[in-house]
Amino acid sequence: MSAPRAARQLANGLFRRTNPRTRFLPTQRSIHSTSKPASQAAAGQPIVEAERPSEIPVVNPPLSFPCLDALDKKTQTLTNKRSLSGPEPSYAPGATETFHCPSPLLLDWGGVLPSFDIAYETWGKLNADKSNAILLHTGLSASSHAKSTPANSKPGWWEKFIGPGAPVDTDKYFVICTNVLGGCYGSTGPSSKDPLANDQPYATRFPILTMQDMVRAQFRLLDWMGIEKLYASVGSSMGGMQSLAASVLHPERVGKLVSISGCARSHPYSVAMRHTQRQGSSLCFPFFSYHHC
Repeated sequence: MSAPRAARQLANGLFRRTNPRTRFLPTQRSIHSTSKPASQAAAGQPIVEAERPSEIPVVNPPLSFPCLDALDKKTQTLTNKRSLSGPEPSYAPGATETFHCPSPLLLDWGGVLPSFDIAYETWGKLNADKSNAILLHTGLSASSHAKSTPANSKPGWWEKFIGPGAPVDTDKYFVICTNVLGGCYGSTGPSSKDPLANDQPYATRFPILTMQDMVRAQFRLLDWMGIEKLYASVGSSMGGMQSLAASVLHPERVGKLVSISGCARSHPYSVAMRHTQRQGSSLCFPFFSYHHC
């Protein structure tokens, strides 16, 4: 059909525009004969409404995505099978020991903490020459509660790895685990009181921290305990990064280094990728998601 002819038919109402996929569809007016309405009009008779031709209904079918539908169904099935408690143990914050450092801590990004607290827990016994201490670094979200204690009997996030005869043997080693500086479970963080602001919470004024800042605060605790050299510095995920930082800052004070799933530097996209990995492993492979970022 030529363009001028289509234009004339469109102007005469023989075609109506629909969506771009179907372009033009003929109306009932172009399909049904108009002789009867024309004869009625010629005879001066009104056209009965019921006899008016109706337009052809056009219904676009909904789009279908079979692959995505199948994936959603599989995800829902796996979610229904998942334990409500999740694959990872609770961080179970509770009673801890607290070290208060009254001296200021200068930070890598230019901030300063005039004083700070470090929440920590210990297992095992420190020997006479204080040479059997292991500093256990946490992941990003964990508390200092790596294993149950008399003060907090809830299972810790590394419950099965710490204890007599366990990989971290408390018959041999004295294990120290801290909540990192800036954390939410007892150590000084954004919710703590700022002594330079009339004891108002730090909130968004809390300074930016680095792995090295967190480790420097931990070594203040070790100094207070009189521990000159660690038997080992151990950590997973962000704790692995802290473990590396401890060895770089104080190589003479770290006997052994254990870094699990750690790296020298992390970018925002790697944090996002780790979150995606945790979501996938927690749905399909819960035994792979024991440590956290």
